[in-house]
Amino acid sequence: MLKLKAMQKEVIVKYLLVISVISLSITLSISTSNSYKIPVQKNAFASSSPSFQREELTLDSGNWFDMIWQNSTSSGPDYADIQSVSYFSNGTDLSATLWLANFTTSPNNYENINYGMYFDADSNNSTGLSGIDYKIEVGWNNESRTWTRVFEEWSSNGGEKTLDKKENVTDFFEEHGSYITLTADLDSMLSPDNYRVLFYAEVINPKKIPFYWIIDSTNWISIPSPELVFAITPSPITLIQGGDSIAEVRINSSAADQLELDIKPYISENSSNSNLIAMKLDSEKLLIPAFGSASTHLYISITSDIAPTDYMVIMRANITALNTPLFAEPGSIHFETQKKSINNIDAEEDPRSKFISKIIKDQTVSKSSVFSIHVTEWKFEEQLNSFVNQWITPLTAIYTSISSIVAGILGWMYGRRRTHPKGKRNTYDDDDNNNKNQVTPPDK
Repeated sequence: MLKLKAMQKEVIVKYLLVISVISLSITLSISTSNSYKIPVQKNAFASSSPSFQREELTLDSGNWFDMIWQNSTSSGPDYADIQSVSYFSNGTDLSATLWLANFTTSPNNYENINYGMYFDADSNNSTGLSGIDYKIEVGWNNESRTWTRVFEEWSSNGGEKTLDKKENVTDFFEEHGSYITLTADLDSMLSPDNYRVLFYAEVINPKKIPFYWIIDSTNWISIPSPELVFAITPSPITLIQGGDSIAEVRINSSAADQLELDIKPYISENSSNSNLIAMKLDSEKLLIPAFGSASTHLYISITSDIAPTDYMVIMRANITALNTPLFAEPGSIHFETQKKSINNIDAEEDPRSKFISKIIKDQTVSKSSVFSIHVTEWKFEEQLNSFVNQWITPLTAIYTSISSIVAGILGWMYGRRRTHPKGKRNTYDDDDNNNKNQVTPPDK
């Protein structure tokens, strides 16, 4: 009996030991797995994307693109007409507000309405479909009469993968408000350091004949904004009163798009002295390739009566990103009939009706850089030296040159006379004497 109890105790102890070993193994494997995965995630991707304050982009009103006919159109509903887009980021999320001409919670029958953002996560048109790597969209399903939010990844061959989907969402609008809000989780896109985003609103009606599909959108917006670095050589620019100089203006860009720059320098202070400084660029328009640079020359001249001091000059550049719009004909122009009448005739029937041409353009951003011009006093000694160098020295050189020429001519003439031999001259004289002394015999 005692032996049986001892055996039972031994079995129980072994059983408990086995359970303890298994539990310990599971705990170690979980902790090891977690300790392995977390550092990889932190080291593999950036901790956050660029953060920036609120920015706003304005769009033309009443301007859509017909996806079926591939041209611009002025016919579309107010709730798909984007007036402007404001957006900001804390580095983790990108939040945007699409300000619309109007908004309705229940669109017309058979219409599918979509509001969204396209992301080019690597600023590369070769990846994704036409550069689109991700899509975040809030769409109206006309059959279920509800709104759905989707987050998708796109491939270059047109494939789509749904990363997240939420049905029957109502948190993106407010009653009687003419705007909708969109939010993108940048961490889900691997926290891109440099990316582009495009905002859009579209209407699709498959029941309409022909098939109806129009879209209102921005162009690609680069985030962060294009960084420009101005380098002025020499710096500072030092001039004497009444002097002039030539400086090189070089601009380096970190933007993924080609940039067009309109640059112009001007004196920062508003005083009479600003009229005494003349500045001119070789070219006020520059094209900078993606991640490239461009340069031009700045010609500066100042009057002699300008006050000797330091002058701050601002070099301002209006920047336009030359990227290709996704939903517009390149350089496309569409015409909108003015809602006016001429001589009480309906404008739409009057052949003299004027048209307003519209073209989708990139938003212009302004950047500026400051450099200085150091003006020194033109002292009497410097003026005297300048006078001597400008007038006396050239006259002295001319006098020296003329004297050298005259001396050379006189020396040549004197040397020529010296080169005639005396013997030859005496022979001529003897011949003359002989001729004079010779007696002519009389005629017989």
